[in-house]
Order: sequence, then C-alpha cells, then structure tokens
Amino acid sequence: MQIDSEISKEQLIDKMLRNEISPDELSKLLSSIDKTDFRKIIKRIFDINESDVVNKSGSEQGLLGFLNGIDRNRKNKKFIKAKKKKDWRKNRKVIIAEGDSWFEYPIIIKDILDWLIKMKDNKSRDYLYNVCTVASGGDWIANILYEEQYIEEISLYEPEAFLISGGGNDLVGESRISKLVKKRAEVDTSLTIADRDIVNEIIVSGFTHKQAERIQIGRKFLNKEFYSLLNLFRIQYSLVFKSIELSGKFSNMKIITQGYDFAIPSNNRNIFINPLRWLMHNGQWLYYPLLNKGISDSEEQRCVIAAMIHEHNELLIDIGKPLNNVYHIDSRGALKDEDWADELHAYSKGFKRIAEVYSKCINSIATSDKVIKVGQMFPN
Repeated sequence: MQIDSEISKEQLIDKMLRNEISPDELSKLLSSIDKTDFRKIIKRIFDINESDVVNKSGSEQGLLGFLNGIDRNRKNKKFIKAKKKKDWRKNRKVIIAEGDSWFEYPIIIKDILDWLIKMKDNKSRDYLYNVCTVASGGDWIANILYEEQYIEEISLYEPEAFLISGGGNDLVGESRISKLVKKRAEVDTSLTIADRDIVNEIIVSGFTHKQAERIQIGRKFLNKEFYSLLNLFRIQYSLVFKSIELSGKFSNMKIITQGYDFAIPSNNRNIFINPLRWLMHNGQWLYYPLLNKGISDSEEQRCVIAAMIHEHNELLIDIGKPLNNVYHIDSRGALKDEDWADELHAYSKGFKRIAEVYSKCINSIATSDKVIKVGQMFPN
C-alpha cells in the first residue's frame, strides 16, 4: 500500500524502527497503519517469533492466566449483579477498564480497580462506581489494541469513563528491557553543561533535583529500539483514541491514561522478609535484564528506569493534549521506596492513593485539568 508517490508504509515502518522518522512521516504512517501491523513490528523490535506475540505474553495462559481469570471474574461479579437492577446507574458512574497488572494484580494486593470498586459515597454509603474490567496482568498494549475487547464493552454500556493502562509489559516483560538499552561500557554518565540545563528544565516541570538527574542520566542508556517502541506506542494509543472518536457516540466519556511511577530494580527474593517478592520472582523484569547489559550499579539501574517511565508519561500526555476528553494520571514520584511490593507494583496502600486520584479525575468537571499528579494530592 502506497501512502504517497514517494514512500510506502513499509518504508516508513523501517524508518520508525531505525528511529529516523520525522513527525510528518509519523503522521503519514498513523493514517495508513492498521492493527495487523503491530505484531509484525513488535517481532522486529524484540526479535521474537509470532507465537510469542500471539500468546498475549502469558496473560491468558498458565498460572497467570488462571489467576487473572479468577480475579477478573471476581471484580465483574459486582458489575453483573448491579446491572440487573433497574436503577443500576442511579448515583453511580460506569467505568470500563482495559489494561495490565496495575488494574489486574490477581493475588494478595488490592490494585487500582479493587479500590475503585470499594469506594462509597460519604453520605449515602452507596458505591460510587459500577466497574467492568477486561484487564489482564501481563498483557501488552499491542494485544490490547489488536483484540479490541474494550470496544464491545464501551458500546454496550456507554460508560462515563474508560480507563486504559498499557505499555509496561511491552517495555519490561520477559527480559525485553535488555533489548532497549545500550551496554554499560558504551555510556558516559557524566552530565555536561547542556545536560545540566535539561535537568533544570525537568526540575521546573515539577520534579526534584534527584529525580531530574536520574532521568537525564538514564536517557544516555536508551537505544534506538526504545525510541522505536515509543513511536509505536504513539501510534497505538492514537488509534485507540481515534477508534473511539470515530464512533461519534462517546464525546462525553472521559478517557484516562496512566504511565506508572519510577519503579525500582531489585533482586531481593528473601522469602522470610518479603514472600511476595519471592513468589513473583523479583528481579526478572528489571534487575537481571539490566545486569545482562553490564548495568550493575543500583543507582544507574534506577536512572534507566526513571528515564523510561518519564518518556512514557510524557508521550501519553502529549498524545492527549489536543483531545478534549483524554486525561492522564501522573504517578511519577508519588510512591516512596517502601511503597513498592516488587519491581513493578505498589503495595495496596500505594494503589489506594492512586485510585483516589482516579476518582478525582472521573468526578471532576474541570476540563482544563487534563493531567492530574498523584504527588500533588499525596505529597511525600
């Protein structure tokens, strides 16, 4: 398929994978690409085979798939029970959620959706939300978009809010993060005068000096494959928003994204100190993949992850800016070190704080407040 007389879709994909694509070319690619292309692109970025993409990263298979199914059914039971009543929407807002383990953490920990489901009005003590979820812990945004389960649910229930959380597993699942960073020996971590200027700009945008330095140092480790994946995220999320917008039926529905917090690489699996980290094989997502690239220093590891999370959040904010009904929950820096249950997930109390910010966003009538920072409501 030719986009114009000069360049084909395949050539634009090649340019994107080399991180040589211009903003105009990216727009052209967005207008021509379809969801069947995404799995092919993921295969090329990570050098994996088709079955590894199709199997949804195990999110619906094996023990993880089993636990996801049980917990998702548990969450949806309340929704199914509620919608049998004639006044099931009275004083309650309907939420459809699609995403990964920040919405579907199947054991022990209460995730964001668990807390939203539990929320009640202070006066009436009635539940605030009817929540329907199609989220799966471990899922990729590529599969979320390919399968489009959320489209059917949105069309059926016409919710007040659609929550989407995706991209984390595309970045770090199955040791893929090692494909997105340079070898330690190739990186000079010293900060130049130009770097210092950028650090100051990051500080002005709302981050501490330490966070800003980590972000800028971490950027030095990110390779072209990382930015290729980021460009792919831009296309994928844009198509999600476009598919909803084209229906013309959901102009009043809030679409709410999130880009995670600055996760902490760790190989701590002491079963007696933290059984959950032992059970979830702590270290497999961040620590060991970075170690494979010679990045062994704990501070440098934190820098790499800080840069990735920062770029992911900034991308989602940028995509949502021109769209009236797209909002973003910014969790960067909201969790303290002790709030992390493992390398990727907060303990229940941390997810509760983030869920309360979601609730504020869902109920807010201020359309100008497009980005809501968790840290502003719950400063460390």
